[in-house]
Amino acid sequence: MSRPLALKKRGYLAKEDVSDEERAAAEAMQRSFERSLAGPSVGKAGITRDQTEINRIIAEASKGSKFYNNQVRKDQELTEKIAWYRSKRDELMRMAPRDQLEAEADRILMEVEATRDLSQTIVHVDMDAFYASVEVQRDPSLKGKAFGVGKGVLCTASYEARKYGVRSAMASFIAKKLCPHIILTDLHFDLYTKASKAVKEVLVQYDENLMMASLDEGYLNITPYMSAHNMTASEVVTQIRAQVEKNTSLTISAGIAANRMLAKICSDKNKPNGQFELASDRATIVRFMRDLPVRKIPGFGRVTERCLEGLEIETCGNIYEKRMDLLLMDHWFGFRGLCRAYLGIADNTVGPGRREERKSVGVERTFRDKTDDEEIMATLIEIVEELGKDLDRLQFAGKTVTVKYKLHTYENKTRAKSISKYISSARDILPVAQELLKKELPLRIRLLGVRLSTLKDLTVVEKGIKGFFKAAEDKAKTESPITGRPLETAEHVPEMMRLDAENARGEDFDAEEASGSEDIGAVDFEILPGTAKKRKSPSPTREAPSPAAGPICPICGQTLDPGTSNQQLNDHVDWCLNKDAIKEASRVSPVAQKKAKIERAFKNSSSTGSGPAKKGRPTGEKGTISSWLKKG
Repeated sequence: MSRPLALKKRGYLAKEDVSDEERAAAEAMQRSFERSLAGPSVGKAGITRDQTEINRIIAEASKGSKFYNNQVRKDQELTEKIAWYRSKRDELMRMAPRDQLEAEADRILMEVEATRDLSQTIVHVDMDAFYASVEVQRDPSLKGKAFGVGKGVLCTASYEARKYGVRSAMASFIAKKLCPHIILTDLHFDLYTKASKAVKEVLVQYDENLMMASLDEGYLNITPYMSAHNMTASEVVTQIRAQVEKNTSLTISAGIAANRMLAKICSDKNKPNGQFELASDRATIVRFMRDLPVRKIPGFGRVTERCLEGLEIETCGNIYEKRMDLLLMDHWFGFRGLCRAYLGIADNTVGPGRREERKSVGVERTFRDKTDDEEIMATLIEIVEELGKDLDRLQFAGKTVTVKYKLHTYENKTRAKSISKYISSARDILPVAQELLKKELPLRIRLLGVRLSTLKDLTVVEKGIKGFFKAAEDKAKTESPITGRPLETAEHVPEMMRLDAENARGEDFDAEEASGSEDIGAVDFEILPGTAKKRKSPSPTREAPSPAAGPICPICGQTLDPGTSNQQLNDHVDWCLNKDAIKEASRVSPVAQKKAKIERAFKNSSSTGSGPAKKGRPTGEKGTISSWLKKG
């Protein structure tokens, strides 16, 4: 089948007699779709095969599956959303006074710049093909061969297999299409846990506050160690890598930088078995970030990449060039977060995950399609019992029960109910979960999960009346004088990032479709905005609200009003999950009202002197701050 005809079948070409420009645009959309199907394999170290060819093979192997059809639907919806973003951007830019807009963007950039901290030396260590390396230790005959770990969905792949485009979370039948001679091995989690513990024993010698992000990666702050032993960062990391290899026969790659984000980016520069250090000075960091593709930013997945591409933003340097566009689109894109990416500014604290950072506790299972109501409800009971055990072990209670299920068409659905008291036992959770699920029957599903959120830490003693009012105080936000919307805070997750998190949770083949296994089992899951790969890693979130606060939306994390009914909560959750919800938002924001609001905001901003010109920037020297901000 010719490429144009294939595009026509997917709906990108309406007829054969299209112009060259239309054909080129359609083929670009097809390439983008194939790239999205390739998932995390895009840009991975070690690939020697042409990425476009890899994408094509994955698309051909997936074609006809429910997964493929769902990805087609999601891709078309995302394309429509990006078109809406562009239209909204153009509408707002027509109304906005450009000089004031640029001044406000530069002011915020300066505020973000003021938070830069170059005093610490952070190291991100990443085991090289960890699971595959442990398998080689178990079976030395695998050394030098292309093999994958896992017979349904791959947990990882050897570097020899990665050369062909094979990656983690890939269905084994697709891996065989890319690499016909690949060897598939079983999983041995006991060996992986043992090996991870051995590596950790070495790392903790250099930082007792070691932060493990998963079994095969972690963060260290080596600043105190460098000072105590009069060593450079490069010397310390070289020593760490040598000691790990000596003790475990495993190799690690490392990144050295001023914060965790930069260190993680750097750890991928010289893989495998290498290290890369980024000097801790502003000019070097800004130059380093300028040409970096936005996809390289930790937490920026394919959805974020495509949304930014829709605004002509492909590199971090483009963020600065398009800062006015992004400020106007702050609600959807998160302007301050993008400023931090452009400037290379991120958290430099390292320590074990804190209990108060946990946002939810949940269990979900993937299985063959289930249609029998009794069988589905029996599975629900098993999941809730597992959740009750986890809550007892972790010592958490919660007030919002969420039931998540995935239809046989790969569409995710969520139903939630908030109750008046904190609960933690399976006996208390089950009736709520059953009530939510029974309303949805009959169903044909391939995944079922239950989550408890609006958490309360049972190990913490109540701190009196002050704690009662804390949640209300924490909800205060700062409004942008440009958009009239709250500026991005830790409590606000931009829509673009929420879509990325949702896409990451459902972008790969289910293990059942890949291997036909009956029940993959229970796993812990959390809503972790901004994470795509390490979904079980702790992610900074706001503290669980006191009893005075309303229910928390399990999708966007927003705290709703205390009087929110269960029906209103479900309506809100549906809105968050609805890919077309943004169109509804556009209808409640008439151009005339928005223009008046922006004009009032600029008038107020000018009268109060909040722009850079009132902070020492000489009148008539336009570009002084801008020049400094983009200087590397």
